[in-house]
Amino acid sequence: MRDPDVYYEFLEQPPVERVQRLYSVEEVKRSARVRDIARRIDLDTLNFEFGSASVGDSEVDKLDGVATAMERMLDKNPAETFLIEGHTDAVGSDEANLALSDRRAEAVAEALTGAFGIPPENLTTQGYGEQYLKINTQNPERENRRVTIRRITPLVAPVASAN
Repeated sequence: MRDPDVYYEFLEQPPVERVQRLYSVEEVKRSARVRDIARRIDLDTLNFEFGSASVGDSEVDKLDGVATAMERMLDKNPAETFLIEGHTDAVGSDEANLALSDRRAEAVAEALTGAFGIPPENLTTQGYGEQYLKINTQNPERENRRVTIRRITPLVAPVASAN
């Protein structure tokens, strides 16, 4: 399990490039180019069984570090927005994988809310199916069955001025 401070320091960093304008949450979800402006945390430690979207009790504990970091960010700014992306491997139809990836993202959001009290209004989910494989293979691959979290606040909300 990673240290919450490591997650916090990572999430707190500015986007990887200057944000040109504000986007809607839907624009962020639809555009890989826009999403890539926000840093991402691949929850590699969270394991999904083949064809499954369930987050077992032993898996929920693996969210503790990132959940603690999210809580700290929300204490500082209650309007923080986090995108939870679900992904699958390339086995199965595109439609089935898209639905499965949506369920994976939703399952992690529900775990963050239920087990750690992260408000659901600060979380948005999107499944991408097999569209963004981490390991380029058509075979079953655990590393492709993953969830990614991005802090998208800098993309969707105006920065509070210091005035």
